[in-house]
Amino acid sequence: MHRHSSASIAIVLAIALTLLSTCHAQEVASVDLTKVTARVELRRPKQISTEGKGWGGIERYEPCLGSANPAGSLRTTLVSLDRTHYQVGDESRFEVTVENVGSAPLKIPFSPHLADLQPEDPAQKFAYSELQLAVWIAAGAEWSTNTGGRVTLYGDDDHPGTMMQLNPGEWVQIIGKGKFELPYDGGLDLIRSAQADHVYAQASLYRVESLVTPSAVATVGREVCLAQTRGQGAPIQLTIP
Repeated sequence: MHRHSSASIAIVLAIALTLLSTCHAQEVASVDLTKVTARVELRRPKQISTEGKGWGGIERYEPCLGSANPAGSLRTTLVSLDRTHYQVGDESRFEVTVENVGSAPLKIPFSPHLADLQPEDPAQKFAYSELQLAVWIAAGAEWSTNTGGRVTLYGDDDHPGTMMQLNPGEWVQIIGKGKFELPYDGGLDLIRSAQADHVYAQASLYRVESLVTPSAVATVGREVCLAQTRGQGAPIQLTIP
């Protein structure tokens, strides 16, 4: 009897753990970037000289080229677009979910305000995280390009409220605006021939450093290697005016 009782308890515990993990699959936060005026303009150090008052920028983002030990696993799902027919140059409104489908918690940035992360001394280099959410135009499974627009969220552990911890099964909703542009990688003929038939979304996580001078801002980002899972996309008809 004792052996049967132990087996029954083990089964009950396994079922309870399964139900518990299912209950944790839920939305934990939402941001509508179409209703937010993002503070992204960085303060500049004082100009010592009266010459050279121009303003420029240098950006370099290094992609993840593959890793046997990804930092986590995300599934990005394009829940909806505001319509299905667009011309190149049109803006779109999209809703996306980003879900932690891995087995460990994962922190993602979740603030639209980059300027809030800049140190009090504007000449001081500072580090932060970026979540870039891009809309990709695709033709079947043969071709895709990320010219459907992009939104970016920022965060740093030293700035409370700017980072979001996603436990396994948890997801966030992001609503943003994009703009369909001409691709630069050979996809123009596919748009002209109406073969570009759907769009999907993909989230990329970066660790970034920025340095602001009186005349320029230099930004270097390194992609955090993640196991990416693509959720559902949306059908589209895209034409060139």
